[in-house]
Amino acid sequence: MDPVVVHAEVAGNGQGTLDVAWDLVGGGTVEIAVGPTPETIDHDHPVARVEGAARVTLDDLGPGRHYVSVAPAGGGSAVVAAERLVLLEGAANFRDLGGYRTADGGRTRWGLVFRSDALHRLTTADLAVVGQLGLRVVYDLRRDAEIERAPSTLPDDVRRELFTIGSSTAAAQTKEITELILDHEFGPIDDDFLVEIYRSMAETAAPTFGRLLTALTDPDGLPALFHCMAGKDRTGMTAALLLSVLGVDETTVLDDYELSADYYTEQQMERLRPKFAAAGVDVEQYRGLFGAPRHAMAALLATLHEEYGSVERYLLERAEVAPEVIAELRSRLVQPAA
Repeated sequence: MDPVVVHAEVAGNGQGTLDVAWDLVGGGTVEIAVGPTPETIDHDHPVARVEGAARVTLDDLGPGRHYVSVAPAGGGSAVVAAERLVLLEGAANFRDLGGYRTADGGRTRWGLVFRSDALHRLTTADLAVVGQLGLRVVYDLRRDAEIERAPSTLPDDVRRELFTIGSSTAAAQTKEITELILDHEFGPIDDDFLVEIYRSMAETAAPTFGRLLTALTDPDGLPALFHCMAGKDRTGMTAALLLSVLGVDETTVLDDYELSADYYTEQQMERLRPKFAAAGVDVEQYRGLFGAPRHAMAALLATLHEEYGSVERYLLERAEVAPEVIAELRSRLVQPAA
Protein backbone atom coordinates (compact mmCIF):
# COMPACT_ATOMS: atom_id res chain seq x y z
CA MET A 1 0.00 0.00 0.00
CA ASP A 2 1.12 3.55 -0.69
CA PRO A 3 2.24 5.63 2.31
CA VAL A 4 -0.57 7.65 3.91
CA VAL A 5 -0.31 10.47 6.45
CA VAL A 6 -3.24 9.97 8.83
CA HIS A 7 -2.59 12.65 11.44
CA ALA A 8 -0.44 15.72 12.08
CA GLU A 9 0.00 18.07 15.01
CA VAL A 10 1.79 21.41 15.35
CA ALA A 11 3.08 23.27 18.39
CA GLY A 12 5.13 26.45 18.36
CA ASN A 13 6.51 29.38 20.29
CA GLY A 14 4.99 32.23 18.28
CA GLN A 15 8.45 33.31 17.17
CA GLY A 16 8.85 31.22 14.04
CA THR A 17 9.71 27.81 15.51
CA LEU A 18 7.28 24.91 15.05
CA ASP A 19 7.41 21.33 16.29
CA VAL A 20 5.58 19.12 13.78
CA ALA A 21 4.60 15.50 14.50
CA TRP A 22 2.69 13.04 12.30
CA ASP A 23 1.48 9.48 11.91
CA LEU A 24 2.54 7.83 8.65
CA VAL A 25 1.12 4.48 7.60
CA GLY A 26 3.26 2.55 5.14
CA GLY A 27 6.62 4.17 5.88
CA GLY A 28 8.77 6.31 3.63
CA THR A 29 9.67 9.97 3.35
CA VAL A 30 7.39 12.92 4.02
CA GLU A 31 7.60 16.47 2.72
CA ILE A 32 6.77 19.42 4.96
CA ALA A 33 5.49 22.63 3.40
CA VAL A 34 4.23 25.82 5.06
CA GLY A 35 2.16 28.90 4.31
CA PRO A 36 0.31 31.74 6.08
CA THR A 37 -3.09 30.26 5.17
CA PRO A 38 -4.19 26.73 4.17
CA GLU A 39 -4.73 27.96 0.61
CA THR A 40 -1.26 29.53 0.29
CA ILE A 41 0.88 26.62 1.49
CA ASP A 42 3.83 26.40 -0.89
CA HIS A 43 3.69 22.70 -1.77
CA ASP A 44 6.19 23.19 -4.62
CA HIS A 45 8.92 24.25 -2.21
CA PRO A 46 8.94 22.01 0.90
CA VAL A 47 10.89 23.31 3.85
CA ALA A 48 11.85 19.81 5.00
CA ARG A 49 12.01 16.18 3.86
CA VAL A 50 12.03 13.62 6.65
CA GLU A 51 12.63 9.87 6.48
CA GLY A 52 12.67 7.41 9.36
CA ALA A 53 11.20 9.81 11.91
CA ALA A 54 7.75 11.07 12.92
CA ARG A 55 8.56 14.61 13.97
CA VAL A 56 10.68 17.58 13.01
CA THR A 57 11.41 21.07 14.32
CA LEU A 58 11.14 23.92 11.83
CA ASP A 59 13.09 27.06 12.69
CA ASP A 60 13.24 30.62 11.38
CA LEU A 61 9.80 30.63 9.77
CA GLY A 62 9.25 34.20 10.88
CA PRO A 63 6.54 35.69 13.10
CA GLY A 64 2.83 35.15 12.58
CA ARG A 65 0.71 32.09 12.02
CA HIS A 66 1.87 29.17 9.90
CA TYR A 67 -0.14 26.30 8.43
CA VAL A 68 1.80 23.10 7.81
CA SER A 69 1.25 20.40 5.19
CA VAL A 70 2.62 16.90 5.73
CA ALA A 71 2.50 14.62 2.67
CA PRO A 72 4.20 11.46 1.38
CA ALA A 73 7.15 12.52 -0.76
CA GLY A 74 6.17 10.20 -3.58
CA GLY A 75 2.72 11.69 -3.93
CA GLY A 76 -0.47 11.31 -1.98
CA SER A 77 -2.87 13.35 0.07
CA ALA A 78 -1.50 15.92 2.48
CA VAL A 79 -2.72 16.50 6.01
CA VAL A 80 -2.81 20.18 6.96
CA ALA A 81 -2.36 21.27 10.57
CA ALA A 82 -1.59 24.36 12.61
CA GLU A 83 -1.37 25.45 16.20
CA ARG A 84 -4.90 25.49 17.54
CA LEU A 85 -4.23 28.54 19.70
CA VAL A 86 -3.52 31.78 17.87
CA LEU A 87 -0.89 33.36 20.11
CA LEU A 88 -1.81 36.98 20.85
CA GLU A 89 -0.81 39.50 23.50
CA GLY A 90 -4.31 40.89 24.05
CA ALA A 91 -6.53 37.81 23.78
CA ALA A 92 -5.95 34.52 25.57
CA ASN A 93 -8.54 32.19 24.04
CA PHE A 94 -8.35 32.83 20.27
CA ARG A 95 -8.51 29.41 18.55
CA ASP A 96 -8.87 27.76 15.17
CA LEU A 97 -11.63 25.15 14.87
CA GLY A 98 -9.88 23.27 12.08
CA GLY A 99 -8.39 19.78 12.04
CA TYR A 100 -11.06 17.88 13.96
CA ARG A 101 -12.01 14.46 12.57
CA THR A 102 -15.61 13.96 11.48
CA ALA A 103 -17.77 10.85 11.42
CA ASP A 104 -17.42 10.41 7.65
CA GLY A 105 -13.62 10.37 7.81
CA GLY A 106 -13.11 14.02 6.92
CA ARG A 107 -11.65 16.86 8.95
CA THR A 108 -12.89 20.33 9.76
CA ARG A 109 -11.07 22.81 7.56
CA TRP A 110 -8.34 24.94 9.08
CA GLY A 111 -8.38 28.71 8.81
CA LEU A 112 -12.10 29.21 8.19
CA VAL A 113 -13.76 29.47 11.61
CA PHE A 114 -12.15 30.84 14.76
CA ARG A 115 -13.46 31.33 18.30
CA SER A 116 -12.19 33.82 20.86
CA ASP A 117 -12.58 35.85 24.00
CA ALA A 118 -13.00 39.65 23.82
CA LEU A 119 -10.87 41.62 21.37
CA HIS A 120 -10.62 45.01 23.06
CA ARG A 121 -7.02 44.51 24.21
CA LEU A 122 -5.50 43.53 20.87
CA THR A 123 -2.15 45.22 20.30
CA THR A 124 -0.66 46.50 17.06
CA ALA A 125 1.30 43.26 16.80
CA ASP A 126 -1.90 41.27 17.41
CA LEU A 127 -3.68 43.12 14.62
CA ALA A 128 -0.88 42.14 12.25
CA VAL A 129 -1.34 38.47 13.21
CA VAL A 130 -5.13 38.66 12.93
CA GLY A 131 -4.78 40.46 9.61
CA GLN A 132 -2.93 37.45 8.21
CA LEU A 133 -5.92 35.19 8.95
CA GLY A 134 -7.95 36.75 6.15
CA LEU A 135 -11.03 37.26 8.33
CA ARG A 136 -14.00 38.76 6.54
CA VAL A 137 -16.37 39.02 9.48
CA VAL A 138 -16.42 38.90 13.27
CA TYR A 139 -19.64 37.76 14.93
CA ASP A 140 -19.93 39.45 18.32
CA LEU A 141 -22.16 37.59 20.79
CA ARG A 142 -21.98 40.19 23.55
CA ARG A 143 -24.63 42.50 24.95
CA ASP A 144 -24.63 46.23 24.22
CA ALA A 145 -23.32 47.08 27.70
CA GLU A 146 -20.38 44.70 27.27
CA ILE A 147 -19.55 46.15 23.87
CA GLU A 148 -19.70 49.69 25.23
CA ARG A 149 -17.28 48.83 28.05
CA ALA A 150 -14.92 46.86 25.83
CA PRO A 151 -15.23 47.86 22.16
CA SER A 152 -13.43 45.47 19.83
CA THR A 153 -10.17 46.39 18.17
CA LEU A 154 -10.16 44.92 14.67
CA PRO A 155 -8.33 45.30 11.36
CA ASP A 156 -10.02 47.95 9.21
CA ASP A 157 -11.15 45.51 6.53
CA VAL A 158 -12.99 43.15 8.90
CA ARG A 159 -16.77 43.50 9.16
CA ARG A 160 -18.42 43.14 12.58
CA GLU A 161 -21.94 41.77 13.06
CA LEU A 162 -23.88 41.51 16.31
CA PHE A 163 -25.62 38.31 17.39
CA THR A 164 -26.44 39.24 20.96
CA ILE A 165 -26.91 36.37 23.38
CA GLY A 166 -27.96 37.61 26.81
CA SER A 167 -27.42 36.08 30.22
CA SER A 168 -30.32 34.27 31.82
CA THR A 169 -29.43 36.01 35.09
CA ALA A 170 -31.62 39.10 35.10
CA ALA A 171 -29.36 41.11 37.40
CA ALA A 172 -26.42 40.55 35.09
CA GLN A 173 -28.18 42.38 32.29
CA THR A 174 -27.25 45.71 33.88
CA LYS A 175 -24.43 44.73 36.21
CA GLU A 176 -21.70 42.23 35.45
CA ILE A 177 -21.53 39.13 37.62
CA THR A 178 -17.99 40.00 38.70
CA GLU A 179 -19.25 43.31 40.05
CA LEU A 180 -22.12 41.57 41.81
CA ILE A 181 -19.65 39.20 43.49
CA LEU A 182 -17.36 42.01 44.62
CA ASP A 183 -20.36 43.88 46.03
CA HIS A 184 -21.44 40.71 47.91
CA GLU A 185 -24.66 40.56 45.90
CA PHE A 186 -23.90 37.18 44.31
CA GLY A 187 -23.25 34.19 46.55
CA PRO A 188 -20.95 31.20 46.03
CA ILE A 189 -21.99 28.97 43.17
CA ASP A 190 -22.37 25.20 42.98
CA ASP A 191 -21.10 22.82 40.32
CA ASP A 192 -24.35 23.02 38.36
CA PHE A 193 -24.37 26.80 37.88
CA LEU A 194 -23.26 26.67 34.24
CA VAL A 195 -25.40 23.63 33.57
CA GLU A 196 -28.54 25.67 34.13
CA ILE A 197 -27.13 28.71 32.30
CA TYR A 198 -26.38 26.63 29.20
CA ARG A 199 -29.74 24.90 29.22
CA SER A 200 -31.52 28.23 29.52
CA MET A 201 -29.49 29.80 26.70
CA ALA A 202 -30.15 26.80 24.47
CA GLU A 203 -33.85 27.57 24.68
CA THR A 204 -33.96 31.37 24.82
CA ALA A 205 -31.15 32.03 22.33
CA ALA A 206 -31.86 29.18 19.90
CA PRO A 207 -32.91 31.49 17.02
CA THR A 208 -29.75 33.55 17.51
CA PHE A 209 -27.56 30.46 17.34
CA GLY A 210 -29.45 29.51 14.21
CA ARG A 211 -28.95 32.89 12.54
CA LEU A 212 -25.26 32.86 13.35
CA LEU A 213 -24.67 29.40 11.88
CA THR A 214 -26.69 30.42 8.85
CA ALA A 215 -24.54 33.52 8.42
CA LEU A 216 -21.48 31.29 8.06
CA THR A 217 -22.93 30.13 4.74
CA ASP A 218 -23.24 33.65 3.31
CA PRO A 219 -21.06 34.30 0.25
CA ASP A 220 -18.81 36.56 2.33
CA GLY A 221 -19.36 34.77 5.66
CA LEU A 222 -15.94 33.08 5.82
CA PRO A 223 -13.30 33.15 7.14
CA ALA A 224 -15.06 34.14 10.34
CA LEU A 225 -14.58 34.57 14.06
CA PHE A 226 -17.25 34.42 16.75
CA HIS A 227 -16.60 35.59 20.30
CA CYS A 228 -18.05 36.80 23.60
CA MET A 229 -16.17 38.12 26.66
CA ALA A 230 -14.42 35.00 27.96
CA GLY A 231 -14.77 32.93 24.81
CA LYS A 232 -16.06 29.92 26.72
CA ASP A 233 -19.81 30.07 27.43
CA ARG A 234 -21.75 31.71 24.60
CA THR A 235 -18.80 31.08 22.33
CA GLY A 236 -18.38 27.56 23.70
CA MET A 237 -22.01 26.72 23.01
CA THR A 238 -21.76 28.06 19.47
CA ALA A 239 -18.63 26.00 18.83
CA ALA A 240 -20.20 22.87 20.31
CA LEU A 241 -23.30 23.21 18.12
CA LEU A 242 -21.23 23.85 15.01
CA LEU A 243 -18.74 21.04 15.56
CA SER A 244 -21.53 18.60 16.45
CA VAL A 245 -23.51 19.27 13.30
CA LEU A 246 -20.34 18.97 11.22
CA GLY A 247 -19.98 15.42 12.50
CA VAL A 248 -17.30 15.82 15.16
CA ASP A 249 -17.74 13.25 17.93
CA GLU A 250 -18.91 14.36 21.38
CA THR A 251 -15.63 13.53 23.14
CA THR A 252 -13.75 15.86 20.79
CA VAL A 253 -16.42 18.56 21.13
CA LEU A 254 -16.00 18.44 24.91
CA ASP A 255 -12.20 18.43 24.58
CA ASP A 256 -12.43 21.62 22.54
CA TYR A 257 -14.72 23.20 25.13
CA GLU A 258 -12.33 22.31 27.96
CA LEU A 259 -9.40 24.04 26.25
CA SER A 260 -10.82 27.30 27.62
CA ALA A 261 -9.78 26.11 31.09
CA ASP A 262 -6.19 25.87 29.86
CA TYR A 263 -6.05 29.12 27.94
CA TYR A 264 -8.42 31.39 29.86
CA THR A 265 -9.49 30.21 33.30
CA GLU A 266 -6.21 30.18 35.21
CA GLN A 267 -5.13 33.49 33.73
CA GLN A 268 -8.47 35.06 34.67
CA MET A 269 -8.45 33.59 38.17
CA GLU A 270 -4.99 34.99 38.87
CA ARG A 271 -5.98 38.37 37.49
CA LEU A 272 -9.04 38.51 39.75
CA ARG A 273 -7.48 36.99 42.85
CA PRO A 274 -6.08 40.25 44.36
CA LYS A 275 -9.28 42.16 43.63
CA PHE A 276 -11.43 39.45 45.17
CA ALA A 277 -9.15 39.17 48.21
CA ALA A 278 -9.39 42.93 48.77
CA ALA A 279 -13.17 42.58 48.82
CA GLY A 280 -12.98 39.66 51.25
CA VAL A 281 -14.11 37.12 48.66
CA ASP A 282 -12.47 33.76 47.97
CA VAL A 283 -12.11 33.55 44.18
CA GLU A 284 -11.95 29.74 44.37
CA GLN A 285 -15.64 29.71 45.28
CA TYR A 286 -16.29 30.88 41.71
CA ARG A 287 -13.98 28.59 39.76
CA GLY A 288 -17.05 26.95 38.22
CA LEU A 289 -18.12 30.34 36.87
CA PHE A 290 -14.77 31.26 35.32
CA GLY A 291 -13.92 27.72 34.28
CA ALA A 292 -15.05 25.35 31.55
CA PRO A 293 -16.29 22.31 33.49
CA ARG A 294 -16.69 19.41 31.10
CA HIS A 295 -19.86 18.19 32.77
CA ALA A 296 -21.65 21.48 32.02
CA MET A 297 -21.31 21.16 28.26
CA ALA A 298 -21.89 17.39 28.46
CA ALA A 299 -25.16 18.05 30.29
CA LEU A 300 -26.25 20.50 27.60
CA LEU A 301 -25.57 18.02 24.81
CA ALA A 302 -27.36 15.29 26.76
CA THR A 303 -30.39 17.58 27.15
CA LEU A 304 -30.48 18.33 23.42
CA HIS A 305 -30.31 14.63 22.60
CA GLU A 306 -33.02 13.84 25.14
CA GLU A 307 -35.39 16.59 24.04
CA TYR A 308 -34.73 16.68 20.29
CA GLY A 309 -33.00 13.42 19.46
CA SER A 310 -29.81 15.07 18.21
CA VAL A 311 -28.06 18.42 17.93
CA GLU A 312 -29.06 18.53 14.28
CA ARG A 313 -32.74 18.17 15.15
CA TYR A 314 -32.38 20.93 17.74
CA LEU A 315 -30.92 23.23 15.10
CA LEU A 316 -33.62 22.34 12.59
CA GLU A 317 -36.59 22.54 14.94
CA ARG A 318 -35.70 24.97 17.74
CA ALA A 319 -33.00 27.13 16.14
CA GLU A 320 -34.86 27.28 12.80
CA VAL A 321 -31.85 26.35 10.68
CA ALA A 322 -32.81 25.25 7.19
CA PRO A 323 -31.70 21.76 6.07
CA GLU A 324 -29.82 23.26 3.13
CA VAL A 325 -27.82 25.42 5.55
CA ILE A 326 -26.60 22.35 7.41
CA ALA A 327 -25.63 20.74 4.11
CA GLU A 328 -23.79 23.91 3.09
CA LEU A 329 -21.94 24.13 6.41
CA ARG A 330 -20.69 20.58 5.94
CA SER A 331 -19.70 21.28 2.34
CA ARG A 332 -17.77 24.43 3.23
CA LEU A 333 -16.24 23.46 6.54
CA VAL A 334 -15.36 19.77 6.20
CA GLN A 335 -12.47 18.50 4.10
CA PRO A 336 -13.66 15.12 2.79
CA ALA A 337 -11.60 12.00 3.40
CA ALA A 338 -9.06 11.39 0.66
